[in-house]
Amino acid sequence: MNKSRNIPDGSGSLNRATIIMTTIARGLNKGSLLTEIISRTGLPRTTVVRTLTMLGELGWVVKDEQSGRFNLGMDLAAMGYSAISRNPIERVAATQLSQLADELNQVVYLSVRSGLDMVCIGRYEGEAVIQVGRGGPGLRGPLGMTQSCFGIFSALPVKEVNEIIEANMKRYHKVEGFDEIGFRQSITETCGRGYGSFSNVILDRAMSGLGVPIRDLSGYPVAGIGTTFISDWLSEQQQRDHVKLMRAAAIRIERNLFKP
Repeated sequence: MNKSRNIPDGSGSLNRATIIMTTIARGLNKGSLLTEIISRTGLPRTTVVRTLTMLGELGWVVKDEQSGRFNLGMDLAAMGYSAISRNPIERVAATQLSQLADELNQVVYLSVRSGLDMVCIGRYEGEAVIQVGRGGPGLRGPLGMTQSCFGIFSALPVKEVNEIIEANMKRYHKVEGFDEIGFRQSITETCGRGYGSFSNVILDRAMSGLGVPIRDLSGYPVAGIGTTFISDWLSEQQQRDHVKLMRAAAIRIERNLFKP
C-alpha cells in the first residue's frame, strides 16, 4: 500500500486538515492563496504547508501552478458526491423535485444547512430550452446566498436568521455584486411571507428566485427547495402559483421523510 495515500495518525493532524479544507471550501471559487489560508486559519506557515502537501498527496487538495491558489480536489469531490447520493433527503426528494422542475419549467435546487454554510445536494432540470441557474450538487457557500437558503430562512426564528446573517456578512460581501441593502430587504420579505423571496440581492437585478423549506415534525427546516428565474419573466401571480407548487412538493417530501 502507498503510504502517501494514508491519513497520518493523530487527532491533531486530522483536525488541522479539517480546518484547512473547510477554509478552502469557504473561500473563493478560484481558490485560496497560501497567505490567505494561513491568515484565516491562524495556523503556523510550516504546519499549513506540511498539511497541504499531505492533502495534495491524497488528492483532496490541488494547487494551480499558475495562480498559486489551492482548491479542493476531485478525489474529495468524488467522496462528497458519494455521500450526497446516500443522503436520505435527496433520495426521497429526487422524484418529487424532478416533477416540480417539469411543472415550473425551471431548474430546481435542493440544499441543506451545514453550520454557517449551505451545501447543494440536488439539481433537477425541466424541459425548458433556456435553463436559468448555476451550480449543482457539491456546491458549498455561506448560508444565505441562494434561493434554497432563503427557503430555510423562511422557517427559522427571526433571531436565528439575524445571527446567521451577522456571522456571514463578511463572506456575503465577497460575492461579486452583493447588495447589502437589497439583501436585507429580501430577508424582511422572506420572514414576513413565510417563503423565500430572493431578489435585490445582486446589483444587476437580472435574476430572482423563490425558496420554500422542508421541515421536520417539529416544524424546523432540514432543507430548502429553490428555483431561479429571470426577473421579468414571472408576474406576481405566477410567482405565487410557483410557491404553491413548491410548497406542495415540500409537503409530499416531508410526509415521505417523516411518515410513521
